[in-house]
Amino acid sequence: MFAHDHRKTIGFGSSLTPVGKIMLIVYAAIYVLELIGEHWMGIPVYQWLALSPLKSGFFHIWQPVTHPVIHDPGAPIGFLINCLVFYFFAGTIESALGTRGFLRLYIIAAVGGAAAGLAFSGLTAFGAPYAGMMPSLLALIVVFGLLRPESTILLMFVLPVKAKYLSYGTLVVTALTFLARTNVHGAYHLGGIGLAWLYFRAPTRWLDAGWWRWKWVRHRQKKQRGRFTVINGKNNDDGDKPTIH
Repeated sequence: MFAHDHRKTIGFGSSLTPVGKIMLIVYAAIYVLELIGEHWMGIPVYQWLALSPLKSGFFHIWQPVTHPVIHDPGAPIGFLINCLVFYFFAGTIESALGTRGFLRLYIIAAVGGAAAGLAFSGLTAFGAPYAGMMPSLLALIVVFGLLRPESTILLMFVLPVKAKYLSYGTLVVTALTFLARTNVHGAYHLGGIGLAWLYFRAPTRWLDAGWWRWKWVRHRQKKQRGRFTVINGKNNDDGDKPTIH
């Protein structure tokens, strides 16, 4: 993929921020250790750290935290593709939202994926574990299309596609493959996209802790003002001045 528009080029040659570089290094280091543990030492790292359904018997309390950094040890090519997608989109999203906003969006997508995956597993007989950064990556692609809808992306380095269509297409393809039962982790992916979209587009920013703090302060101020009553003394028979209680 290669993205560009008339204002700024995004893609090859675009540098990751220090935060993005650290995240990729951490992902790579964990995956290498995972491969060594799984294939050379016989340690079931994926089973321990991926997010298993609650009824599977393999669920552990730490898995909601560890599942985003663990990837399928049998799919190294898929892991490399995920890293490539992260490289293309993470820098632009972080530049637009700031480091805190980017990390918040990324984590919220992971939380949404975990919640949707566990809910789907609880309602069905689906028992496979959930893991990886895919919910967050798909959320980055969708948000990129919302931030730069007219940017052109060379899909597979050949086909030019507007970013907004890539954003819509990502959502549609994920939903259709889930409904067709060809994407077994579709609920996991859709949950990440959905919660990240709500965070990014909600008019009141109701997923933002700062907004909730501001609402609480406003509520306290209104409550304090409600304790005082102004009485207009113009019509009082006793001619007293207005009083405040």
